[in-house]
Amino acid sequence: MKIYNKLLILAFVFGLSSCGDDFLDLSPSNALPFDTAIQTVNDLEAAVNGVYSQLQHNNWYGRYFVLLPDIMSDDVKQNSQANRGRVWAEFTGTINDVQNIPTNTWSTIYTGINRANLVINANIEVPAAVQANANQLIGEAYALRALGHFDLVRMFAQHYGFTAGGSHPGVPVITEFDQDAEPARNSVAEVYAQVKADLTQAISLMTINRGLGRFSKNAAKALLARVNYYQGDLATAAALATEVINSGDFSMTASDNYLSQWADIGYSPDAILDVSQTPLDNIGSDALGGMYNASGYGDYLPSLDLVDVIDDADLRKQLFVVDSKIGGGIFGDLRQAKYPSNKGEDNTPVIRLPEMYLIRAQARATAGDSAGAITDLMTVRRRAWADAPDVTATGAALLAEIAKEKRIELMFEGHRLFELTNAKQGVTRVNCTAPAGSCVINYPNDFFILPIPIEEINTNPSMTQNPGY
Repeated sequence: MKIYNKLLILAFVFGLSSCGDDFLDLSPSNALPFDTAIQTVNDLEAAVNGVYSQLQHNNWYGRYFVLLPDIMSDDVKQNSQANRGRVWAEFTGTINDVQNIPTNTWSTIYTGINRANLVINANIEVPAAVQANANQLIGEAYALRALGHFDLVRMFAQHYGFTAGGSHPGVPVITEFDQDAEPARNSVAEVYAQVKADLTQAISLMTINRGLGRFSKNAAKALLARVNYYQGDLATAAALATEVINSGDFSMTASDNYLSQWADIGYSPDAILDVSQTPLDNIGSDALGGMYNASGYGDYLPSLDLVDVIDDADLRKQLFVVDSKIGGGIFGDLRQAKYPSNKGEDNTPVIRLPEMYLIRAQARATAGDSAGAITDLMTVRRRAWADAPDVTATGAALLAEIAKEKRIELMFEGHRLFELTNAKQGVTRVNCTAPAGSCVINYPNDFFILPIPIEEINTNPSMTQNPGY
């Protein structure tokens, strides 16, 4: 992170005097010493708000972190004029990406991590009357730091099962700020260990539910369930998913509200954790919806392969809208409708309740509990498709049904490439609109992940590049 020292110094000294929802302009680097930056619970609040503000950035949950894993998969295809992110969709990206997506994603997330570190390492004493509030905020900072490391290791390192025990290079684990540091890459296993430790600490600290745009104890458990799922510990993932399901904090959105919930500006249906976006947070043309919508850039379209696996009676088939101007043929005439706003006014889902049911379904099916797995699967499916026929499959066929359901329910939410690589599967694009060499990408592949930014390589002698770049 040496190249970003000046950026990170500024990130540490933002205006801590406000505890509002909006992140303030950064103060000069000499405005507030690191060791006195946080003195009160209000300071903690302002600092934590700064981390949430970073999640809104177009290089994190505002656009690219959600967009890239889908445009690099079989769920999304390029429109004829696709530009933004195109080299990654075509698996031809290099360290000299002119749009600086790897560099900007890397620096954006590490800035968020270091903002969380400011809170975690503040070590302040507060009156007993506000100790629970302080613990909650520090717990949220731990959860946010975990999310940052987990997102980085998925984007810049091969999945956990790529080597035995996740021994291959991951990303640097940063738990305190050192402007002279030249960190090397921790192994993927070490990154996962830190993520799990941070989430465990977060769960132990948080006791207050501050809304769906903020981490809560059960939102941290949901993220920990996902982490264990990707690590291959399905039993632990299922146990955590069950705790979240049974907590009573979240519920499945009723069928008659499911589509309108996506269309309205507000929280995503079944939300456990959303990145909150409001008109005041407007990121304009940088928004995720603008990458898909005809009134935005319109660079990307749903693949016909994805559309075809959804039954016509399934409500989720209505999450596509016709655009006759696309041109037909392999491009089709459909666009996604999960994110109708081009200005970033749609909240971005980070974790939703159906994922917990489907993680548990996969764990149950793998353990031989077909009946339990089918119950979880149908809980998700029949909310959107009331007359869906009973599933009677077992074994591999049941696991395939669960994977299909997850693909449909979580489409355009930034999961698909990670799901494929986690299952050691490649990408096969039907009605492919990319160049011929980008229509079938076999597993394993060096280019399922982004390169370490060239600026980091050039300024940090401890850093190593990903193979192929």
